[in-house]
Formats: sequence, C-alpha cells, structure tokens
Amino acid sequence: MVASAAALLTACGSGGGSGSAEPATTDGGLVKVNVGTIPAILSAPLFVGIEEGIFEKHGLDVTVNFADGGAAVIPSVLSGENQFGYSNTVSQLAAIDQGLPLKLVQPAWAPCCTPEEDDHGLLVLPDSGFDEPKDLEGANIAVNTLQNIGEVHIRRAFDNLGVSHENLTWTQLPFSDMGEALARGDVDAIWVSEPHRTPGLNKGWKQIVAPGVQSFPDQVGGYYSTSQSYAEANPDVVKSFRDAMIEVNTFAEENPARVGEVAVAEMGIDAAIIDQVNFPKFPVEDDGQALRDYGAAVVQYGIIDEEPADYDALFAVKD
Repeated sequence: MVASAAALLTACGSGGGSGSAEPATTDGGLVKVNVGTIPAILSAPLFVGIEEGIFEKHGLDVTVNFADGGAAVIPSVLSGENQFGYSNTVSQLAAIDQGLPLKLVQPAWAPCCTPEEDDHGLLVLPDSGFDEPKDLEGANIAVNTLQNIGEVHIRRAFDNLGVSHENLTWTQLPFSDMGEALARGDVDAIWVSEPHRTPGLNKGWKQIVAPGVQSFPDQVGGYYSTSQSYAEANPDVVKSFRDAMIEVNTFAEENPARVGEVAVAEMGIDAAIIDQVNFPKFPVEDDGQALRDYGAAVVQYGIIDEEPADYDALFAVKD
C-alpha cells in the first residue's frame, strides 16, 4: 500500500481533481455527485439513500460507481471522477501519509458485534487441517489488497489471540477469485467480506477467525472521503453529503430488512442468501478514537512510518 500510495501521489499530482469547477446539477436543481465504493454489503446503504429519497432530500443526485477495493477508489476521488468515495481507514491513512490531499467526511461501517456476526471472515477448507487460529501460523492468506486492512485486521486479531503472525505470507486476489484459489490449494485461507463470506460457509468452509470483531470490534473501520480541493470549493455540498449519510446510516441501522432488499435489487446479491448475510454496523457518531487506534496499528505493522500529527485536521467538515 505504501508503494501504491506513492504512485497515486505521482499520478494525481497535488491538486486533487476538478474541485474548483461549479458542481453539475440536474434540471431539478439537485447537485450531481458520483460516489465510489466497493461491491460489499457495507455499500448497500448508499442505494437505500437513493431509493428512500434521502439524498434527494439533501439536494443531491447520487450515482454509485464500484471498484475492486477501497484503495482503488482513492485516485478516482482525487481526480474528480468521484466526488466522494468509500475506503477503509488503512487505505485512507496510508494515502494521507504519502501526502495525498484526501479529507474524511463521514463514517461508513464498523464490524459488529460477536465473531458469529462479523461481516468479514477468515475461511479455510473443512479438510485443510486448520482447526484453530494457531494452526494458521505461517499460512498463505488471500486478501484483496496487500498491506491493507485485511492484513491489519488479521495481524491484530492474531495478536489478540496470542498467535504469531510473523511468518504469514499474503496473496492478492479479488474477492470473486478467492474461492477457486482456496479450492485449488493455491492459498491456505481467504479473507472475505459479505456477500462472499456466507456462500463460503454454505459450502462447508470453516471460519477460523472473525477478523473484524476480533481486531477492532464495533470501531469505525472506513469513511466516505473527498478531495481537499472539492471540500474547499464546495463546503455546502460536502456538508449535505455528510448530513445525508448520517440519515442514511440511521435508517439502515433501524431497517435491516430494507437494506437487504435493496442489496438484492441494486447490487445483485443472491436473494436466497440475503437473510443469512451478516450486516456490519452503519455508524453515525464518531469520537475519532477508532481512527487513532488504526493509526497506531498501521505504524505498528509497518504500513506507514508515523501517525498523523493532527487527526482532527483529517476531516473535511468540523462541527
């Protein structure tokens, strides 16, 4: 991630996209915004916000664009392709550490609440010989992005469980390719998020670790962000998006069945499994402690060299 963030810095320059341009509007006067995110259940509230008219209520016309991982969303935000984008906290801290002009806007998700309820899982084949976390010492684990939140969650979970992670090896694969790699024996375990976790369990694969809940339980693990230039040029739009996401996440927390219904209709998640899929928390409030905890962890695990000097300055909107 450090190397890729540096490459992004070169590719994107320091301006952060076309934030100074007047935002486009619809004929009805709504501000058009593109939101980049990943095809995981944590993104479903965006579609809920569209379907329920919450974004429209806040003056926004939202289009959702998918990328394979949160780290891939960041350059699209900085270039202005997306005005806002979801990335996990590790991706965001690594990008900011490299000098990318990224600003956090609003929490997106947090792992909930027990190991059985985690929306992420570290899965192995049933006959693999891996029966408990300690068996995975020295294993080859598939993650969707190297030196990113998958590694951080697994290392922290292993630390919390008293298991060594020093000799782990990592293979980068899209979530959609991990199952075949596991079945072939190319990797020993796969780190997956919903909606990929539940189908694996239904095939009889075993969850050895609940990587979110056993690392940073109930703590904010990702934000919607924007570019510094867009935030400076369009503070009212950024505040409207933040206020809309507060309402969206509140609605999602209170109406999980609606979240599942929209995920099936808009994200193509299999209707046959949606009732089995674990949803994360969709947080509204954020005291910043989780961000600081992640900052310490990414330094500990060698992803960045030092923590931000001022965590509060990372946010686009300050109350």
